[in-house]
Amino acid sequence: MEFMLLWWDNLDDALCAMRHLAPSILGFIVAIALFVATAVALVVSPQTTLTILAVTGSVVLLDIVRRRRSRANAA
Repeated sequence: MEFMLLWWDNLDDALCAMRHLAPSILGFIVAIALFVATAVALVVSPQTTLTILAVTGSVVLLDIVRRRRSRANAA
């Protein structure tokens, strides 16, 4: 009986640890999946992929500049 209680306690601890670590594990898996998808897209159609990456990077940079300007105007 004591063996079952110890087993259940260990299982409960493992499930709590997984629940705590799940977001970071899933984030890592998503990052790896995006990296692989980008690599495959670069091999399959490099010009289209590079265009999409350039547009996305430009949008991100413009958004950063816009936020900095709005913070400077608010202060």
